[in-house]
Amino acid sequence: MVSLTGALRSKVDSNGVNIMVALYENNIVTDCPRGENKGYVLSNDYVVRKLEKLSTEKDISDKKTITASVSFTLWGGFNSSKCGVAVFVQSPSHQIFGSQSFQLLNNI
Repeated sequence: MVSLTGALRSKVDSNGVNIMVALYENNIVTDCPRGENKGYVLSNDYVVRKLEKLSTEKDISDKKTITASVSFTLWGGFNSSKCGVAVFVQSPSHQIFGSQSFQLLNNI
């Protein structure tokens, strides 16, 4: 479960914002047996494994503290030392207003 508490830096109008959290994984290695990358081994970071909406906020003043939680079902082979969470605030039209990322503790 991811639980977050924080204050929004700016006022939110009646259009509202969505507070989103993404669970990502680094150092994913993929062998490519076919296609344009045939024979290559690709390494990728910041691959989003899970994406959830924490909350939707409307008509609130700046500096208001928001607390929200979300539960993620983890996959086989989950390794917290390779993963982190990113939190971001976006408008209904998907404009990003701010973001922050956090590494996970080892062995959770």
